[in-house]
Amino acid sequence: MTPRINPPIQKWLRIACLFSAVIGAQSSVFAQFSVAPSQTSSFYNDLRQRSTKPQGTAVDESASGNYDFSRGEYTGQTNERALGESVDASNSAAFSSADGSMRSGSVGSTKRNSGDYTGSNSPYPSSSNFFAPAYISDPFLGGKRNAQIGPVNIGLGLSSNAEYNDNITRSNKDKLDDYIVGTYLNISANYQITQNNAFNLSAVVGASHYFNHPEKSANGKDFVFDVAPGTSISFDMKVSDILFTIYDRVSVRPASQSSFTLDNLDIFGVFQNDGGIAANWAINSTLNLSLNYNRSDAKSLTDTYNVYDRSIDSFSASLAWKPTGTYTVGLESSYSSINYAKDFNNDGTTFNVGAFLILPITHSTVLKVAGGYQSFAFDSPPALKTSVTDADITSLANEVNNLDKQIEQALRIADPAQAALTYNSLLTSRETAYSALTNAQTIKVAQDAQLSAHTYDGADLNDYYYNVSLFNQFNSRVSQTLSFGHESSLNTSSNFITADYVSYGVGIIAWRGAKLSLSGYYEKSNESGGRLAEDSKQYGFDAFLTHRLTDRLTAGLGYHYGNTDSNLALRDYYQNAFTADLTYTVSRKMTVGLGYRYWTTKAENHDLDFDQNRIIMTMNYNF
Repeated sequence: MTPRINPPIQKWLRIACLFSAVIGAQSSVFAQFSVAPSQTSSFYNDLRQRSTKPQGTAVDESASGNYDFSRGEYTGQTNERALGESVDASNSAAFSSADGSMRSGSVGSTKRNSGDYTGSNSPYPSSSNFFAPAYISDPFLGGKRNAQIGPVNIGLGLSSNAEYNDNITRSNKDKLDDYIVGTYLNISANYQITQNNAFNLSAVVGASHYFNHPEKSANGKDFVFDVAPGTSISFDMKVSDILFTIYDRVSVRPASQSSFTLDNLDIFGVFQNDGGIAANWAINSTLNLSLNYNRSDAKSLTDTYNVYDRSIDSFSASLAWKPTGTYTVGLESSYSSINYAKDFNNDGTTFNVGAFLILPITHSTVLKVAGGYQSFAFDSPPALKTSVTDADITSLANEVNNLDKQIEQALRIADPAQAALTYNSLLTSRETAYSALTNAQTIKVAQDAQLSAHTYDGADLNDYYYNVSLFNQFNSRVSQTLSFGHESSLNTSSNFITADYVSYGVGIIAWRGAKLSLSGYYEKSNESGGRLAEDSKQYGFDAFLTHRLTDRLTAGLGYHYGNTDSNLALRDYYQNAFTADLTYTVSRKMTVGLGYRYWTTKAENHDLDFDQNRIIMTMNYNF
């Protein structure tokens, strides 16, 4: 039997995605569940789907069909799914551009996920899921296992990339260029212990190297060890009607302090581990109870950024009712405790409770709606001491300078006795003023150190939330998704951030051998408070066209426009990005790619303008 070959564009996008994850562009995985209600819903939807699938089987990553170049169409698609069966949008054409890490060359970002180190920076919904992220192992291996050791099925793949980047720190002046090379092993394994008990492993591990400026890498060293987000180990155990899933996800990767593009490129290495146990109980044919406990630890690999180290303990539950086998309605609730290793951010707790509805409108359209109440409570920051201001320092310095001038004038007095008397008097005054100045400077330095060590955000939250997603497979050639909502999540520069957002993406099989993905977004975000708070409005547009030139060669062109308006002075900016890709399928086991990225940002403060050019070569091999 001839193995199935994924459409080359899917391979190219996934290769670009891994590259982005490990080199530091973007990552995409559902995380921070039980903090952001939309992520809680996604986690439980994924868990319920997992419970209904046979354990230990490979995930079919070709839901969007295989492209038959000779026939000029995609095969394997069907609109004959049962009503109530979810539309599998994870690989639909719409999500080619509706996922930040999957969209080649995109630089669009969202502020509402800046506090979630493993969250998607994209303003579009992530197409991945918690237990089987879309960018590791299976997408490279095509859902297949190519080796077997006893009862264990193993899939192995090798990815390698090389990049030239002419501005690795996104600077306006003193640009630094570098050559970056990375190699990664992709592993996907499963062991079907019994009919209801299974072990699964998915991992991408490897290393990258900055040749010219290793000090600018995520850990500031010659070699950066990477474990891609989504690397996980899980054990499924079914007891009667209850499926228990014990899981652990680990990543060692670059993370960004803030997703706001104008900030300096503060990239730091972070170790993150998410471990927990989830249970899904089919109480009867219509009622389903899900429970989950998760412990999430994030730790910076350098002391410079250890103010972001934190632990989150989350408890959550979901009760779903599916009375007719079609629509699902239910209740969800969660509680989380957040503890930071340092006092820069405030420790706190979060709670949310709400209802959800998953409604199949037609055989190819699914509506997901959720809404409820959120409550965040944080510890109070320490009292802010500002007894000495910059104006005080300036005033005392001016006083010392004026006394110095008067002393010089006193030395020129003709009468020696009068000159000595005036000089001594001024010198005493000068010593007193200088002592006051040095004392004020000492106090100011201490107060500035205290100020920089805290966000000084004392805000709590009591607010509503809602999120709506509409997935539609219009026909065999067109798929689309619409998402909008209002919710709050953790932040890095304040206690939390509240956002109203809307995004739309459509994927079109435009003509023989071509896919066109179009998407747009708008987001209004408000940070809760403190000395670093910033509110902004963002909107943008993305387009990505891929054309299969031959049965082996695929070309891609992409464009991004984004605009951000800030409430702070000189913080507005807009950006444009262009991408061009070529992917060549050497064999059914190997693909190579060549890509070019151009990114330009024009800011209200022109000192923050920058351009960046990247040339990327990739190789993917499945053993």
